Amino acid sequence: MAVVKIGQVKKTLSKAMEYICNPDKTRERELVSTNLRTNSKDPDEYAKLFIDEQKDADRGKAGTSAKVKAHHIIQSFDPNDNITPEQAHELGVKLIEQISGNLQHYVIATHVDRDHIHNHIMLSPINIETKKHVQVPRTYLNKLRAISDELCRENGLKVIREKKVKSYGKTRPDLYAQLKGESVKESIRMRVDQTAGMVDSFDQFRRSIRLTGVSVKVRGKYLTFEDAETGMRFRDAKLGQAYDEMNIMVKIGESSVTGISFNRSMIARQDSKNVSIWVPGTRRKKQLTVPRERLVIDGQTIRAWLPNGSQQILSDRQGRFQERIPVQALYEYFTPPSLDIDKLIRDSFPQIYTANPAQRKRLMAQAIKVEEVNQVVREINAVREYLLEGGMSSKQAVTTLGAKIRERQTDLQALIVASCEEGLTPEQVENLDKQIRGSEKEISDLARQVKALTGREQRLTQQDEQRRQGKHRSR
Repeated sequence: MAVVKIGQVKKTLSKAMEYICNPDKTRERELVSTNLRTNSKDPDEYAKLFIDEQKDADRGKAGTSAKVKAHHIIQSFDPNDNITPEQAHELGVKLIEQISGNLQHYVIATHVDRDHIHNHIMLSPINIETKKHVQVPRTYLNKLRAISDELCRENGLKVIREKKVKSYGKTRPDLYAQLKGESVKESIRMRVDQTAGMVDSFDQFRRSIRLTGVSVKVRGKYLTFEDAETGMRFRDAKLGQAYDEMNIMVKIGESSVTGISFNRSMIARQDSKNVSIWVPGTRRKKQLTVPRERLVIDGQTIRAWLPNGSQQILSDRQGRFQERIPVQALYEYFTPPSLDIDKLIRDSFPQIYTANPAQRKRLMAQAIKVEEVNQVVREINAVREYLLEGGMSSKQAVTTLGAKIRERQTDLQALIVASCEEGLTPEQVENLDKQIRGSEKEISDLARQVKALTGREQRLTQQDEQRRQGKHRSR
């Protein structure tokens, strides 16, 4: 049998269509089909037809159109099943036509790039005949799975079982895949981008990305991503600056953000949509209300990521309006987030993929030696640029570099927001991706300079302390 999962596309439908219709995954779109009235296999046209259909259904109605642009159904087959891509595609078509009664438009794409064949199905939320939105009950997934199971039984297919793979090694095919630029990390990045464009909050993001085979855990200042297929885990810093908590919230909200954090004990009141917190330093006389979709919960610590340029409302103890302030003014009350230099340094040591412990140990030792040499070079360059030529103290140089990092982080957020726009051409997407990678590298390089200068200062302090102790003993 097959495993069936479902999610919703609420933003960036064109990106979702482009992902499922990827020529590299679908044999140059040979395994893509639709019941839309078009002979094209252009994902942008599919997205436009879905959106046009929804606009027709919403015409004349008050308010904004429905958030769900498409239902995203994934049907995965057991790798051991004797099934061809064509048969899998046919089963996917039968599944979607039965569940929809052939009264909704769909696009189905069969992916053959992984060890298990799987279908991606985009289902329009509009009934073709009534031109109205189709309500999806809670039992919908169970019905999908029942139909899929019956179709699979008719074709003699087995139950798919989740594989358990040790996280320290990679197979030879995995290594070849990485050499081709199709690494597990790149796959996770792609799934993060895909999922972030479909959701409205971090909680939704965590739930939805599990449907793609990736789990996300909040571990203090880090996010940890785990690929279910390989069992491999990566901290966000290993994926790049665009994949940390802050920038995932940028992708979700499609706007640059300012972050504040608070303890659960500061919550004054809460409901299903908002959380009101006591403003620090006001003796619980002022409250700030934050939408739940802007929160990331990390144990007793909660972080709120608020859109830059937004106005925040402060109220009194009874919830009555007191004043409206720009989001940056919240730092008069809340401590601004500190720069985590080690986190900003991307890929200080490479991930060593080998099942041989002795070889791994030897390669890691070599990597550490190379990094030690590079750190000395960075220190020399930083001292020359800021201390000798710039006439700064080490503390002034670190402060200057910190300001530069924050500026580059703002630039990176702007690039990420631009990459979330609809209707980008492949050339525009590639150019933005290139700029994002360049911005990430610049932030990492600046962070390494900070680490070099602070390391030098700590070393000089220790040497001075040792000299003082030596003089004291000689007396």
